[in-house]
Amino acid sequence: MECGQLAPLYEEYALGILEGDARAEVEAHLARHCPQCTPGIAKARWVISQIALAAPDAQPPAELRGKIMGAIRQSAETGAGSTWRPPEKDRAATSTGNPPAKREMFPMWAWVAAAALALITGYAIRQMGNQNTQLAELRKQLKLATLQYQALQNQLDQGRMVASVMMAPDSMPLKLMPKDKNMPMVHAYLHPHMGVAITADQMPSIPSARTLQLWFVPKKGSPMSIAIFRPNASGQIALVAPVNMPMNEIAALAVTEEPAGGSPQPTTSPAWMAQVN
Repeated sequence: MECGQLAPLYEEYALGILEGDARAEVEAHLARHCPQCTPGIAKARWVISQIALAAPDAQPPAELRGKIMGAIRQSAETGAGSTWRPPEKDRAATSTGNPPAKREMFPMWAWVAAAALALITGYAIRQMGNQNTQLAELRKQLKLATLQYQALQNQLDQGRMVASVMMAPDSMPLKLMPKDKNMPMVHAYLHPHMGVAITADQMPSIPSARTLQLWFVPKKGSPMSIAIFRPNASGQIALVAPVNMPMNEIAALAVTEEPAGGSPQPTTSPAWMAQVN
């Protein structure tokens, strides 16, 4: 067998449960100091030795502990009641004065210990899987809470900016009257340096494919877009947008409904409007 074929067997050999021709093949490679199999087996032994340390502290079920202790007791009783005799060829070698050939032995208690380790390791791995699932859920909740906090912080900052413009002595209060009398009024506060603040309550919801867009309507020329916005879940609007033209050139302030993302020029007639100069 080639090294690539033996690689999946490293862990079984390191545990001592590999048998037959496969075990013989691995040992033959190790005897030749194979540059691939020798470090591969060493790594497998190290990994197995670290499994118990890597697993989180967990209390195995009482049923599992009982099975392990029962298997150890049975192994001990079996070993105590039997008398070991060397194989025929070893007895013959002893009678002729030659020492018997050394044989690798894997005692029963070691098999029981390996089985116990496998059971405990499987239990620990399941526990780690459950903990990883819980950790992933906690991370998801933390991310959601962080996003919610950031959204609230943004709303708070926006509210402070709106309040600053509203209370500034140089701000010009405006009322944008709705074209539809069933719609609420939109309030605006125009400041030459701090910007224009827009507030409204009980606004209707806007389809996801549409948005509201705020415009400066100049005395001469085409309307100039200031901002696009949507009411929040409570039907409220609170925003501050920059003043991007001289105050004395603004004839009116208007709000239109546009496709999502806004438009370079109004595509509908103003739904809210207020005269400025």
